[in-house]
Amino acid sequence: MYTFDEIIGHEEIINHLQSAIKNSKVSHAYIIDGEKGIGKKLIANTFAKTLQCEKRSVTPCDNCTSCKTFDSLNNPDVIYVEQTKKTGIGVDDIREQINQDINIKPYAYPYKIYIVDNADTMTEQAQNALLKTIEEPPAYVVILLLSNNINKFLITIISRCVVLKLRPIKPDKVNDYVMKTLNVSDDKAELITSFAQGIIGKAKELASSCEFLDMRESMIDIVECIIKGDDYEILEISNKFDDYKDTIQDFLDLFMTWLRDLLIIKKINDESYIINRDKYRTLLKQSQVLSYNKISVMIENINKAKNLLKQNANYKLVIEMMILQTKEN
Repeated sequence: MYTFDEIIGHEEIINHLQSAIKNSKVSHAYIIDGEKGIGKKLIANTFAKTLQCEKRSVTPCDNCTSCKTFDSLNNPDVIYVEQTKKTGIGVDDIREQINQDINIKPYAYPYKIYIVDNADTMTEQAQNALLKTIEEPPAYVVILLLSNNINKFLITIISRCVVLKLRPIKPDKVNDYVMKTLNVSDDKAELITSFAQGIIGKAKELASSCEFLDMRESMIDIVECIIKGDDYEILEISNKFDDYKDTIQDFLDLFMTWLRDLLIIKKINDESYIINRDKYRTLLKQSQVLSYNKISVMIENINKAKNLLKQNANYKLVIEMMILQTKEN
């Protein structure tokens, strides 16, 4: 559990961290940035575990007291900063969980490590409070900021951190992992690999989901209804979205990948770039009916709907407007 060997891809990041440990050049603050599911938590935890390992090597031994307490989430010198409000990490979270604690020396191990998940949700006030800490932290402190969007950080925060940007993993490595580790059949593995888009966490989620393929079939039916339906049928389509109310962002993302494939077919018609390769004939048929403008309008309307739903707008109204506006164009 939490070893560098279990991390798929990200070789440059791993080499950088291990080199920093080996040469005693560990920074006091890191931003680990990348998409959800790409491996930020795994890398942060493995790095923290290695830093605290009593063997003082570039990989954790898994046998010492430190490693065992880490795996059981009881290492006293690794602190997971938690947000106390749904809106994000506030200034009080930073003050109470980091600033007021940071000058207390480690209880048992070389470092005092703070891991801040969703650090990009910090308010400006919270970031300014953290800034004062990372400008001149105690020598034993390491702060790991895990981020989905580095652009949300203040420039002053970024300039004082080592930035580790996690890139999507090559498809062949994802496919190999899906087939050998997750024991997925060849045909399904290829589909999962395409949808995962280089993100191992997403591949795991898709491989264990019984609803994924059913969700896609519903989405394809919706596109067919938009192509063929009259105004009454279009309104009826909105009811199909009710089944996915709890996972609507994922459903709309799936919708976007389908529209992306339609554009690629119309533009270059190269099957190797298509995500839904097993549905090539359906895509080809729909691409012959839908214009560039129609597909672009659909993408624009879906993006609008995604943003409105994130702002807690009325679900039914947003979906109906998205569908109706698509039909009108």
